[in-house]
Amino acid sequence: MWAKRAFVDVPFRLHGRNPNWVPPLRVSVYDRLSKRHPARAHQKWALWTARRNGRLAGRIGACIDSLFNEGRQERWAWVGFFDSIDDTAVSGRLFEVALDWSARQGADVAVGPANFTTNDELGLLVEGFDEPATLLTLENPPYYQDLWLSAGWVQAMDLYGYQFHRSTVELSERQQRTLQRIRERSRASVRELRMDQFEADVGRFFELYNRIWARNWGFVPMPEAEVRHLAKQLKPIIRPRWAFGLVRDGDDVAVCLALPDANQVMLKVRSGRLLPTGWWALLSGLKKVDQVRVLALGVRPDVENVGLGPLLYQEIVTRLSEDGVRTAEASWTLATNNRINKQLEEMGARRYKTWRLYRHSL
Repeated sequence: MWAKRAFVDVPFRLHGRNPNWVPPLRVSVYDRLSKRHPARAHQKWALWTARRNGRLAGRIGACIDSLFNEGRQERWAWVGFFDSIDDTAVSGRLFEVALDWSARQGADVAVGPANFTTNDELGLLVEGFDEPATLLTLENPPYYQDLWLSAGWVQAMDLYGYQFHRSTVELSERQQRTLQRIRERSRASVRELRMDQFEADVGRFFELYNRIWARNWGFVPMPEAEVRHLAKQLKPIIRPRWAFGLVRDGDDVAVCLALPDANQVMLKVRSGRLLPTGWWALLSGLKKVDQVRVLALGVRPDVENVGLGPLLYQEIVTRLSEDGVRTAEASWTLATNNRINKQLEEMGARRYKTWRLYRHSL
């Protein structure tokens, strides 16, 4: 337990004095690394810390996900939970032990950073250091990129974050007329998540989520146990007006999930602990949050030609604007998804952050 406590403590030791660094909620990190976490059923992982002159200087984790490898016909290892001082001797040793362990588990390539798959926090921030990280996204100092490159990692995929600002998403009359025609032609209606039937709606939502993102790079469906676990964690902050889908002829065809950016509050909970006062700061602060993160925004592949994308985007933009939200981050989108990225830009969003995933042959 002491070793895991030190592992969780590393980023606080390295970045805690930076007022713009968003501390993670320690209990969430412990939960993800717990033997009781449902992902443990198909994941094997190992964790390491590094010390220099007796002081914590870095950490790293590596994971083999049998469900991912079987589903994608791959032999990948995931490397994540990476933090290090600006010293290639320290970071190089961390990468060395993680890659060696991964090779001994039978992997032929390592991918990261990811904590521990594409269903978790992932990506090394390489553009967009001026604004704090939003809910469930990773952040890091700029020098991390040099540490990864110096260890032989090469670019695998970029992930984009788009920012909507309330003042820049006004639609022209022509765009409004176009959306109205799409709305009439599509026969689509909005269905909000109902808290009184939360469990059933979570099942509907993630069944559709898994279908929509099935073809994405690095994606594997989330098992039901993990879906329920995540939903339980997010339930206290879910707002039904921001969690909805589009229904067409009785079928669920599109989903949207936006959450209040709790990181705005976590900036003030410097210890990352709920006790003794962190819980009150988090609970009271959430009522004042004026920024959201849009985690899921997608249309079922077989109905993409109906034009539901712009309709879905406008629905969430309108709702957030009516509710007084100042900015919203839509992330992540794949750099290769030109259609979605173009639609977001046409709706008034600007690409303001880039996270990068790397690969390393074993």
